[in-house]
Amino acid sequence: MLPIPERTASGTVGGDEDFGPTGRGMLAEPSFAGRGAQKRAAMLGHDMRAAISDILGGLALAELGPLDADSRLQLKRVQSAAEQLARLTDETVALMSGDEVDRAEVPVHTQLHPFLDRIASRWRAHADEHGLTFALDADGDLPGIVGTDPAALERILANVIGNAMKYSQAGTVRLRVHMGPQESLCLRVRDAGPGFSEAALARLFEFAGRPVESSRPGTGLGLHIVRDLARRVRGQLQVVNLADGGAEVSVILPRGAWAPGVHAPGDLHDLPDLSRCDVLLAEDNPTNQLLMRQMLETLGARCTLVKDGQAAAELLAARRFDIALIDIEMPRLSGIDVIRRLRTSEGDGPGTAVLAVTAFVLSANRDQIYAAGADGILAKPILSLDSFGEAILRVLRKRPCGCMLVPSHDVTPFDALHLDRLLALAGPEDGRELLTRMRDDLETVRAGLTEALAQGDRAKLRSQTHVLISLAGAVGNGALQAMAENLNAAARLPDEAEIARLCPGTITSIDDLCTALRAEFDSRYSKAGA
Repeated sequence: MLPIPERTASGTVGGDEDFGPTGRGMLAEPSFAGRGAQKRAAMLGHDMRAAISDILGGLALAELGPLDADSRLQLKRVQSAAEQLARLTDETVALMSGDEVDRAEVPVHTQLHPFLDRIASRWRAHADEHGLTFALDADGDLPGIVGTDPAALERILANVIGNAMKYSQAGTVRLRVHMGPQESLCLRVRDAGPGFSEAALARLFEFAGRPVESSRPGTGLGLHIVRDLARRVRGQLQVVNLADGGAEVSVILPRGAWAPGVHAPGDLHDLPDLSRCDVLLAEDNPTNQLLMRQMLETLGARCTLVKDGQAAAELLAARRFDIALIDIEMPRLSGIDVIRRLRTSEGDGPGTAVLAVTAFVLSANRDQIYAAGADGILAKPILSLDSFGEAILRVLRKRPCGCMLVPSHDVTPFDALHLDRLLALAGPEDGRELLTRMRDDLETVRAGLTEALAQGDRAKLRSQTHVLISLAGAVGNGALQAMAENLNAAARLPDEAEIARLCPGTITSIDDLCTALRAEFDSRYSKAGA
């Protein structure tokens, strides 16, 4: 009998690719493309291969002639995988072409029960093929419609369920869907495998995070993808090894993440501040005019409205706007022609940030719109202020307007991977307490450092910086950890000048970290967001 493999942080079924990970679990340094783009391409390729494998498997098992129940099951599996493959292909093509994928373009109103039935059909067939059983337990009080991107949710489940089947040699892989505390929607995948090894838990969610000693092939991309997608849909992850064997990976969607049209007030801190921006809105439909104008005014913009393409082109030629929202299908002059005229007139100048608005987002339409000079595309219908604001942020990152500071989500006072791993292992309730205690401890340290500096108490400085070194390391803030170590060393010498130099900056960095952790807590656990 073959030895039971240790569970790793790897992903879907299959995945025999050899990416040649380095000692840090990363791909070799790219010679021409950005590392981020290469990582994303690798993740998308990983899921595309899994979907293609399912299509081939389903076709091989389907029989010709009159369809029996088994054949229908296989064809449903093929259909589900093909749909997923189509979505992944679109995203991959956009990535390869250099376009940022407009994830908010797809309307997010998903019929939950048909969605779950499709998932069950696909994975029951896969389980049968591998001598396993797949079970779906869906509680009766589930919402009929959810406002969560079905493509992202299906990719999450595909990776988690595929990983569970990969490490289960027998028994049942079970997907349970139920309502949790504060109307959270919980999707829990439980398997009968060996559970996660300590090495896998230590590298949970890392890119190429499969431990080098793992006996199973794979790239370790699966849970990294799941984490990325869960953050995209504002979900929380929980990973536990079960006392009676096996593992359970859960995706928890707070009410603010799954309820159609429900958006917590706390979400607005992630949206752009357009209070100093002049925005041109070119739209001929009265309903869309009202909707987008209200959203722009909510974001603080000074909005000028025109109702056709010719008027838009004339106004853009006459004055400078920071941002232009251009409907593609307008009377008198199309949006594409408006954008072309604008780019021609701008020459080599900085240019206006242009967000094209259209109901047609097929590849050919996208190519034409981007070729005309648009910086981004927003698809109708526009379902939320979140998606609207995110689309504007994306074009402003490509073409900053100077009237606002575009927030960067890449620079934070904590390492998101560190924190996600801690909270996933802690679970929702313990994670809530962990964040609260961490913030309280940091505020205690800040008060202690302030008092110690005022009193010249070097012993207190040493004790408080000792605590701070641990706290900063726990959230992956290397800069603050180094500051605390240097301040601790200065207090031991003693070096009064170095203490006076380091202490104010350390206290400011603690303030920044406390603010970031408070925002993270509100995003994950606040009642409005739950």
